[in-house]
Amino acid sequence: MAELKHPEEESLENKPWCWTTVLAQSKPPCQRSLHTGVVLENSLYIFGGYDGVQRTNDFYRFSFANSRWTQIVSNGVFPTPRDRHVSVVFGTCVYVYGGYDGYNRVNDFYEYNAETNTWREIISSGNGSPPSARHSHSGVVYEGSMYIFAGYDGLYRNDFHRYNFETNSWRIVTDSLGANEHWPKPRYRTTATVVGDKMLVFGGHDGARQLNDFYAWSFTNETWSEIETLGFPPSPRDSHVAVSFKNSLFIFGGSTGNARSDFFEYKFDEQRWLPICSTGGTPPCSRFCHIGVVYGKCFFIFGGYDGSTRLNDFKQFRFETESSDVPESTLTQELSCLVNNQQFSDITFIIEGKPIYAHKLLLCRSNYFSAMFSGNMIEGNSKEITINNISYPIFLTILRYLYTDQADVNLEIAMDLFEAADLFCIERLKKICEQRIMSSINIENAANIFQASDLHGASNLREASLRYIVNNFDQVCKTASFKDMARANVELVLEILNKR
Repeated sequence: MAELKHPEEESLENKPWCWTTVLAQSKPPCQRSLHTGVVLENSLYIFGGYDGVQRTNDFYRFSFANSRWTQIVSNGVFPTPRDRHVSVVFGTCVYVYGGYDGYNRVNDFYEYNAETNTWREIISSGNGSPPSARHSHSGVVYEGSMYIFAGYDGLYRNDFHRYNFETNSWRIVTDSLGANEHWPKPRYRTTATVVGDKMLVFGGHDGARQLNDFYAWSFTNETWSEIETLGFPPSPRDSHVAVSFKNSLFIFGGSTGNARSDFFEYKFDEQRWLPICSTGGTPPCSRFCHIGVVYGKCFFIFGGYDGSTRLNDFKQFRFETESSDVPESTLTQELSCLVNNQQFSDITFIIEGKPIYAHKLLLCRSNYFSAMFSGNMIEGNSKEITINNISYPIFLTILRYLYTDQADVNLEIAMDLFEAADLFCIERLKKICEQRIMSSINIENAANIFQASDLHGASNLREASLRYIVNNFDQVCKTASFKDMARANVELVLEILNKR
């Protein structure tokens, strides 16, 4: 059964910086923590973890393309149930290393081939030895190798190992004997994230307390350095998740002794930490020992532990709206280029003695022109029509609106354009002009606006200008526009006096 979303979440589906619940078309994995999750091509793969009763070795795939969970039934020799292991992706395969099986820490190593749907155990060759049996370590892939850092093997570790996929061999990159002052201290439940040619390590637990130190390993120079930052970093924590997107690192949740749901961004260009506040949706509840991945322009988290209950909710945070290969529409620009364009023109208007070229098909958006060209009016068969009592610029603006549904209504032309829109029966443009004029009513023009709105049937504008005149009558009645209105329509003056 698909999980239903609140209508508000549906409306946020493609908005940036918002949390939404991922709508799945099938049953998700059961509640769990201490599992792993990796993205391979267009799918999220989740392996193992602890469901509150036992360790598991079930294996699930979530297809981002069709929003469907599938439990993978595969062939070969697959990993035993475990938690606190590491999973990485290389090529078309998912790799699982180490962890805790409920009885022992392990350092076995498995490969799942997504093309053949087959597991196999990897037995390394060469002289190098794999890391000691451990759990709560971290792992990344960089340029053909998997790197394992830190963890717990009976002691808290900060050793660093490399597995070369091509040679099927291990070697130690550096250990504590080669440490310098910038070497991260021993820890477990830290995060390691590859950004560019660096592996970034944040936080963890050293056996005595949570940490929030921040280190970078340079694959190019093979050196550690501590990262100095501005802003306020996340509080010390372990069992959090860290992902990278564009020029930032993102940290969500974890344990500070209590489950957390805070969310931070580290901006590399500014070397600054910033807390993230979503612009909508319902954020995930506090949790640790969850998984977090990036796919496309979204950050996804699944499961974890809130301090009392294992979880299997699936949340998405959108960094950006999805772009599309479909180009943006250019219809408005193309139609705008046809205004007063002789190409394909089938009617010419003479305005103030000058020609304006037009196209009957587009002019028919106006009831005035529609009646002119489709009825028995003499102009219907004419190739050239003269229109008086309208200025050349105003008629061009009318055409531009009919072609594009857009008009730049500045205050200087608003009244003239309003009268033209009324003449040509363009109601929406009348309303646009009416709103623009309404915001400009003052002592000097109130009477003119009242008279014009009465003449052209603009009820809202008429009411607004009448109310303004009544409230400011002692000043308005002394203006030239009021005297002109009184000479032209004494009934309007009587209406004003009756309202006082």
